[in-house]
Amino acid sequence: MKNIFRKMGALTLSTILMVGIMVSSAFAIDDGTYTVKTVTSYVNPDTGKTDDGGTGNSELGEGMCRSVIDEKAEIEQKNGKVTITMRMKLYSNLSNIRIATQESPNGKYNEVKYNVLKESSSTDSADIQFELPSTDAYVQTKMYVVPMGRDVCFYWKCDTSKAESSNGKLEEEKVTEKEQTAGDKFTDITNHWASDAIKAVVNKGLFSGTSEVTFSPDKEMTRGMFVTVLGRLSGENISGTATFTDVDNSVYYAPYIAWANKNGIVNGVSSTSFSPDTPVTCEQAAIILVKYAQYKNISLETKSISPSTTGVSEWAKENVIKAGKAGIITKQNTNGYDYTSPATRGDVASMINNFMAYYGK
Repeated sequence: MKNIFRKMGALTLSTILMVGIMVSSAFAIDDGTYTVKTVTSYVNPDTGKTDDGGTGNSELGEGMCRSVIDEKAEIEQKNGKVTITMRMKLYSNLSNIRIATQESPNGKYNEVKYNVLKESSSTDSADIQFELPSTDAYVQTKMYVVPMGRDVCFYWKCDTSKAESSNGKLEEEKVTEKEQTAGDKFTDITNHWASDAIKAVVNKGLFSGTSEVTFSPDKEMTRGMFVTVLGRLSGENISGTATFTDVDNSVYYAPYIAWANKNGIVNGVSSTSFSPDTPVTCEQAAIILVKYAQYKNISLETKSISPSTTGVSEWAKENVIKAGKAGIITKQNTNGYDYTSPATRGDVASMINNFMAYYGK
């Protein structure tokens, strides 16, 4: 009997030692700066369940996480202190970001302070830095996602098994001063809810300002303006003349109206009229963007929950639902789901930016 206990004790001890060796060797790295891969999880790694009431579709959830968290991060370990710098993408679509780290496996999460080291309008990203309790600690990230119109919660960690010594590139990028872009010159978008989206679409050359220093984000978007932006988004060489009697072919939007009408993206208000200077409504904008996606052979995917359709015109309902579930329109960029209200330049900038973020052109 003593021999049995002695063997069990030896086995237990060897198991503990083996586990300890496996844990330390799997994640142990020497002091230094390393580039590592990030591993995301929409479900709580401890419970296997979602924590934000969102979809249980693992593929959709993982796609959402990966669209926000860059696949690489930089870890610096020095004298037992671990600092991580990670890149958050689609930054203009995010707000109220909260980060918490897990103190130990299956342990509680503690919210941490983080520093935004650099924002880039051209890549719509931000480099964020904070401390980790260990190199393999899980990170809980909560944020409000504008295209989805709700808060989300997901998890991620660093895989240090293939850590590579950093060449300092990420470090150089994160200390670079915030770049000045075309969108930075506007003085009337500071603190505007669509500021980041406006800068993104202006920097892409899709929108122009209403003056050298103003964008007029709350000005109504006309039908002529809207098709012009879509034509620029398409990247096509657009020319031609419009056949509508109320479209002056010497005006900037004329070839874009001809292009959009020819390709079934936008119809006239009658067989002879287009009403280029009439404001486009939020529901009309949604329909036009869905038709544009069809023209470009882009499959709209489910990126968000189905939007409210209270007050939407019956003829527009199907495409409004498509645009909402695709993450293009939100409660914020439809004036609180007031679909028949005129869309502003800020609203459309947000819609176009959401479209680019999810579907490119």
